[in-house]
Amino acid sequence: MSLTQKSGKKRRFATVSKIVLDAWALLALIFKEEPAAKTVRDLLMQSSSKSPVYISWINLGEVYYNIARKKGLKAAIETLQDIEKLTIRSQVPSKSDILSAAKIKSEHKLSYADAFAVSLAQKIDGIIYTGDPEIVLLKDVVKVEKLSRHDQ
Repeated sequence: MSLTQKSGKKRRFATVSKIVLDAWALLALIFKEEPAAKTVRDLLMQSSSKSPVYISWINLGEVYYNIARKKGLKAAIETLQDIEKLTIRSQVPSKSDILSAAKIKSEHKLSYADAFAVSLAQKIDGIIYTGDPEIVLLKDVVKVEKLSRHDQ
């Protein structure tokens, strides 16, 4: 599976942005849910040291179990291997990151896994690209770029 296969014109993003993806964004790419998938694909293709793309391993765990439920464990393992080949900086949460996510979870209505994406974006002063309504509502807490699917 090629998660970053080209399709049409490239979209340009801010050149000095740190991008954070959550599970919602990566799953939109994997399941080809447009227009979100194209945006995520473009972000990954334009990723560089000046504009890196990050994801928490907690959110990768979400992707893994979602794929395992829908397509089986073998597909989940293969998908994770494909993701690891991409230009994504996968962040293993430290004790401090875990406590930061727990604090965010205690103060806002969102899943614990989503709190890790928010915490990571705050830590690196990045922008979360997501269509997850729980995160989109936190525009006053973190920078959010809303993605959408045709069914929304």
